[in-house]
Amino acid sequence: MAKKVVIVDEELTPTVLATKKIKRGSIIWLLIIFVALIAAAIYLPEITVYISEKFGLDIEVPNEIVTPGNDDNEEDINPDEEAPELQKYVLTTDLSFTVDNLTLSNFVVANNNISFTITNIGTEIIDLSEYHYYLNLYSTDESGADTLLQRIKISERTIGSNGSINFTYELTTTDTISEVAFLEISEEEYPAYTATSDSSGNATLVCIKDYETVNYSLSNNGVYSILDNYVVPTSDANYASLYSAYQSLASTYSTISGVTSNVTSDANNMYFVTNINLRTVVEGTFNNDIYYPLNTDAKVMKFELEAQGYTCS
Repeated sequence: MAKKVVIVDEELTPTVLATKKIKRGSIIWLLIIFVALIAAAIYLPEITVYISEKFGLDIEVPNEIVTPGNDDNEEDINPDEEAPELQKYVLTTDLSFTVDNLTLSNFVVANNNISFTITNIGTEIIDLSEYHYYLNLYSTDESGADTLLQRIKISERTIGSNGSINFTYELTTTDTISEVAFLEISEEEYPAYTATSDSSGNATLVCIKDYETVNYSLSNNGVYSILDNYVVPTSDANYASLYSAYQSLASTYSTISGVTSNVTSDANNMYFVTNINLRTVVEGTFNNDIYYPLNTDAKVMKFELEAQGYTCS
């Protein structure tokens, strides 16, 4: 006879086969081992050197641990590495040298001026306004040490391919010029300068050259207004031509929004005064190197104006 199977629908009760107690000492040993591994990883180079010296093993220890995936193939930068020495040229009548497709030649020092020619030997037009080229003038003492006598900012001109332009600049030094250098200096390389300001951050940079005094009104070291003032004595040999030229400029400037300009005179002097509100004037309105755009930093103006013969403070 077949056995009858009866299925009983009852909840199963878990059966505990054994109980294992975790001793506190085991956890402590795990912590000790973990800390030891970290210490070994940190001091691995020192440990390797010690073992190498102790047992006379030739084990190469890297100076730096490189993390995989973090190699940007960048060259190491040595902060103590000296910048390339500036190339200087002995000033002679037949001096000719080339920098950045610009050849400088025909140097002449006479009548308190220095003249030279710049030739574009490249295949493209070079707009000097896009660069910051300077001509440095040096004297050399008996020991061979150079002294910078004057720095000249090259005018913003355009030179076509195979074209040449003659430049003439007034010298501010009477010392003998023995060497010259031609280089580009970026605004980031200009020396820092912060004008003395009041509690509101307002200041004035004053630059003077010959008959001209230029006041740059600053806010937080950035220019927002320019007052350009010429005082020409009636005794000047070019008084008549200057008067006519300044009247023409004043008439042109006065048509520009944000600008007032006028010419007046008395028995002794002619006064040509131009006031420019840079917050109103559109940038690029003036074809004048010393009329800087709104918020130009004082360090830029001071460095460039002094390289144009101005004395700034």
